[in-house]
This record gives sequence, C-alpha cells and structure tokens, in this order.
Amino acid sequence: MAPEPHKRPRQLHSYLVAPIDTHHADLPLLACCFVTGIIDAGAYNAWGTFMGMQTGNTIFLALGVTGLPKNGAPLQWLRSLLAISVFMLGSLASSAVTRSFGSTRRLSLSSNFLLQGLSILVAAILITTDAIPENDPNSHRILIGIPLLAWQFGAQVAASRALGYSEIPTTVLTSVYNDLASDPKLWAWSNPKRNRRAAAAVMILVGGICGGWLSRLREGFAIVLWIGGAIKLVLGIAWLAFGEDGE
Repeated sequence: MAPEPHKRPRQLHSYLVAPIDTHHADLPLLACCFVTGIIDAGAYNAWGTFMGMQTGNTIFLALGVTGLPKNGAPLQWLRSLLAISVFMLGSLASSAVTRSFGSTRRLSLSSNFLLQGLSILVAAILITTDAIPENDPNSHRILIGIPLLAWQFGAQVAASRALGYSEIPTTVLTSVYNDLASDPKLWAWSNPKRNRRAAAAVMILVGGICGGWLSRLREGFAIVLWIGGAIKLVLGIAWLAFGEDGE
C-alpha cells in the first residue's frame, strides 16, 4: 500500500538522515585512493605540488625555507604551505560540520562528497578555460586552484576516519606500508584490514600511473580533474543508496 502523500516528505527526511551501514563503506574509500593517485600525479607534474599527500609538501616547504633546491621554482614554499593549510582547514571544517549533522548519515556523506566533486570540477573548468595555467608552476594564478583541490582531500580523510576505516587513510601510504609489514597476521588467509591496506596502496599506485599517462596529453591535467571530479560526484550519489545501520 502506497504511503499517504503528506507522509512522503517525512519518510524521505527519515531516509536521508538515517546513519548508513558502514559494512561496505570501504569500497568508496578505495575509489578515493584512486582519486588521490590520479590527481596528485597530475598536480605534481603540472604545478610541482601535491594536493593530498602533505608529507611531500612539508618537505618542499622545508627546502623552500632553506632556499633549496637552487634551481627550484620560487613559489614552491608558498604552494606547499597553501596546500597544507587548506588541507587542514578542509579536514577541520568537514569534521565539525559532519559531527554536527551526523558523520555517517546518508545526507551528510552525500553532501560532503558532492561538494568535493564540485570543487574539483570548478578547478577543471578554470584550467580548461585557461583561467589557471595548466603547466606553469611559477604563475601566481595556480594559487587559486590549489585551495579548490587541497581542501577536499582534507574532507576526504576526515570522512574515512568518521567511517571507522583508519587502515584506509586515502591520501598517505607510509603508515599503510608499516602496518602491512608489521601485521602479525600478514600471511593469514582471512585478514580484512590487511586486504584493505594492500588495496589502498594498489589503488593509489594505479591512480598515479593513470594520472601520469594522462598528463602526457595536451590539457592532460584538466582531463585528470574531470575524471577525479566525476568519480567524487558518483560517490556522492552512491552514499544515498547505502543500507541503513541496523537493518
């Protein structure tokens, strides 16, 4: 029997604000690992700066402060500092907002990832229209594009933590490699955390390879961003289809 018309908005609201069953939430996070790989490969090749992997940017910042490398880009330290700062702001804002509305609710996750995808697509549009240069790391205009990409990776990591998958940090692999190698159950037949860590490393690697090959093309970085943004939009919609916790 179909619900009465006046009850439908209430049912829709209940559906949207219900927390998801996180049992298979690792799959979207592994897709995020691919996005990190493909965008960071393209961003480093085009602008000499990582958008998601802030360990590398920290070293670039340190080298810039000491005036190294001698043949390095003059804006290297500024680009790195901006990426680190905006990444942290993205993580801070995303964590605060999603905690307020429920970090595992369908609407919260969907809105978060849709905003991430739109932010990447805005950067793609700016590069495609030459508002931001694609391969000129010395241009001040790339300082517009870095925040659009870096903040959403901070939000992405915050989401992975909120979903309870600390073994899939989505933007860094140093701890993942350590946890893999030191896992006492490394060779056990059944080890879901090991499997997720290994899959995360593979997905970032595959994403990086794809980003590298696409960067060889004319307007390759823009293509990378179009792909990354599209994946985030699909994930944003996919969260709405997840089952409800406790079902």
